[in-house]
Amino acid sequence: MNTKASKTTAVAPPPEPPPLPPVENEVFLAGLSTTHGEQLLALMDGGSPIYVFVRRSFGKTQQSDFFRIQFAAYAQVQGGQWKLYQGEVSEWLNTRNCLQVSVDHPRQMVQFGPKSGFNLSAELTGLGLTSYAYAQAILWLKAHYSEYSVQPTTLPNPEAEGEEARIKRNARLAAQGFDIEFLDSEQRSGRYFKDKISRLISSWETEKITEVPVSALLDNIARLDGEKAELQRQVHAIKTQERSLEDSLSKEKQTNLVLTGVTCFVLVFTLMGIFGLY
Repeated sequence: MNTKASKTTAVAPPPEPPPLPPVENEVFLAGLSTTHGEQLLALMDGGSPIYVFVRRSFGKTQQSDFFRIQFAAYAQVQGGQWKLYQGEVSEWLNTRNCLQVSVDHPRQMVQFGPKSGFNLSAELTGLGLTSYAYAQAILWLKAHYSEYSVQPTTLPNPEAEGEEARIKRNARLAAQGFDIEFLDSEQRSGRYFKDKISRLISSWETEKITEVPVSALLDNIARLDGEKAELQRQVHAIKTQERSLEDSLSKEKQTNLVLTGVTCFVLVFTLMGIFGLY
């Protein structure tokens, strides 16, 4: 009996996927970004509005996308007087008063930044800008990368010292859909993350922040120009009236001088007649 030997064909293992490229540095991505317009916000601070400019920037490489939102304070109106801001709060900074997002496509991962954290100048704290900044980033992410995940990121610093400020920070992030992992029992430090961008919520404190449309700015400029023109017309009318009064007074003064002279002349001749001097 002939036995036919069977041969086993070895199956080659599937090739390993190529290694993922390193995550691109946020500073590198920020350097490639360009500004896409500015907007004006009106923040309510106890009845005295604070006007803040918002700038959005975008950058892109083959591997990554980048989004950044920055704030620069312009002025506060108190009692009808405009107080212009000076110093760093009025400048466009890359490490303060800004929030940025780096998107890594090979890993389908999103990283919030900057690495130093989202820190606001003291003049801008407690006015709703933190929730507004995160909401704008979430809107952009949901429109383009809703299935990506948010990499665990260190919790941003509270806007003030104390337990109440930390509770507000945690509540704000939770309200926008982030999951939080605390690293200590006092919940002072931790990380926030999300498995899918689509599950985040782009909400902010609309009672504190009003987006001022360009049409409103143009309407205000037109109104102020109209008021300025009316004031100039009134000033011109007053000056014209003043010149007319000055002319009338000058003529009246001259007339009075003439009448005084005639009266004196008549009086002198009358007296001379009385005393028989002519």
